[in-house]
Amino acid sequence: MRGLHRLVVSAAVDSLGSGLFLPFTIPYFLVVSDLGLLAIGTALSVAALAGVPAGVMAGPLVDRFGATAVVVGCNVLRATGFLSYLWVSEPWQLVLAAALVYWADGAWLPAQGALVVDLAGLDQQPRWFALIRSTRNAALGLGAIVAASVVGFGVDGYRALAVANALSFLLIAALIGTWPKARALAGRRAAVARPRPEGGYRVVLRDRPFTLLVLANGFFVIVVYAIVLLVPAYVGIALPDHAWLPGALFTVNTVLVVLAQGPVVRWTEGRGQAQVLRLAAAVWATSLVLLGAAAFLPTGAALAALFLGVVVFTAAELLFAPTSSAFAVRLAPPGLRGRYLGAHQMSWGAAMVVAPVLFTGLLSLGPWWPWPVLVACCAVAWLLLGAVRRPARD
Repeated sequence: MRGLHRLVVSAAVDSLGSGLFLPFTIPYFLVVSDLGLLAIGTALSVAALAGVPAGVMAGPLVDRFGATAVVVGCNVLRATGFLSYLWVSEPWQLVLAAALVYWADGAWLPAQGALVVDLAGLDQQPRWFALIRSTRNAALGLGAIVAASVVGFGVDGYRALAVANALSFLLIAALIGTWPKARALAGRRAAVARPRPEGGYRVVLRDRPFTLLVLANGFFVIVVYAIVLLVPAYVGIALPDHAWLPGALFTVNTVLVVLAQGPVVRWTEGRGQAQVLRLAAAVWATSLVLLGAAAFLPTGAALAALFLGVVVFTAAELLFAPTSSAFAVRLAPPGLRGRYLGAHQMSWGAAMVVAPVLFTGLLSLGPWWPWPVLVACCAVAWLLLGAVRRPARD
């Protein structure tokens, strides 16, 4: 892992900047503009649609020009989007600025995954993913703590968060763009990869094992979003007198990811990736039963069920996150890696659109309704992965 420290530094800078701004996205526009809550929420939801096809659109760019160029370009676009937030005063302006951010985020993810594989190699990719993910979670938490103190300065404080986040993306672009290893990689790609890869997305769509993995991943990602979207709202309904609880549960999740992602990745090495993902489905289903049971228990038992449920939920997340990405990379032929990872990323974008509507709709029927539906998502993913038979590519 020597010589690749810029990957970790760039992940830390990225997440520190995101931690500064993301928790205060809606409050930012409430404070610095005259937009109302409904207008802000609607504009952000419309803008989020731009992120759904971003990975698929970026895939050919990665295959054609290389991951380095796309990673640098996406970070410049992200910086541009956040700087644009400084001048937002109308809903359409927010839609345009946020759509740029969402598209760049969606395009950056498969490019970043391809860059890690190109630099670290297939065998080391899961360990690098674990290290980067642990670093991200720690930096996100630190950024949120810093931001909580900055917003006390009012409008100027909020604007400073947007500028700081934009600067973090420009710093990442500089780190990767001036990195000799990444520049050498880009130079080799320019020399040998100008021809258009044959088949394009037709090859991806005809790849049945990979398509099954993408479908399973979509169901998994809906479950992933439960920890940040569903659990806080659910706790507010089931235990309304415990306002501190969502933050405490999320802290448990974050700390466990920081401490345990590396050891879990080492445990999964040498095990079949489909089997690890099916294990994650079973563990997740168990955690969802525990979380759902809290709605029927007295306060003390409900609190215990929630904390235990989050611990088990995080265990499944630790199994899933690095394995799903590594599996997608191994199934991808090198010449079409960008397209494969772009298609894999689309399952995340689609789930991001579906999850908020699904969670709020089910919660409106009662606090217990989301949990059997999410267990069903795990069951479907488990079945789909059982049909993935083709050996992974080396």
